[in-house]
Amino acid sequence: MSKELIEELIEELRDTFEYHEDGYLIRKKNGKPCGQRSNLPNGYALVWVGRRTLLAHRIIYAIMRGELPEGDIDHIDRNPMNNRIDNLRDVSHSENLHNYKQRKTNSSGFTGVSWYARYRKWRAHIMVDNKQIHLGYFDDINDAVKARKLAKIRYHSTSPDAAKFNSECFLKKCCFYS
Repeated sequence: MSKELIEELIEELRDTFEYHEDGYLIRKKNGKPCGQRSNLPNGYALVWVGRRTLLAHRIIYAIMRGELPEGDIDHIDRNPMNNRIDNLRDVSHSENLHNYKQRKTNSSGFTGVSWYARYRKWRAHIMVDNKQIHLGYFDDINDAVKARKLAKIRYHSTSPDAAKFNSECFLKKCCFYS
């Protein structure tokens, strides 16, 4: 899409909507809020603009940042209905997957940590560039979790969890690097 078309689209969106600080849109024509409720199975809100349907979070990003996102829009807190601008960031698809919520089938309570019955140990792993990296087997689940957190900091440094884990390490004065 050319720069002129992008600017026209953003201008059209700004003429059509106003951003509310609580993370939703207000249609300027009638003053009605839109994009407040999920209307997709994945929890996101669609908004109609003329004959097009667009995701509310992408409209908000474009209106507030003055540019179309180049990649995926990541909801930092993993809540697809929290469309406050400070909760949205433009990331690659791979980076967006780094901030994916824990799977429902997870039984350990920690992403990337599972019980390996064959060895009767906890196994830690992390995905990097669509490849699973084995981090080791551990007798204690806490050691497996520490290894996974260290790997998160190392391999997914732009992830909100990596920043959280780094600050935990700093606050507890327990550096994983030693």
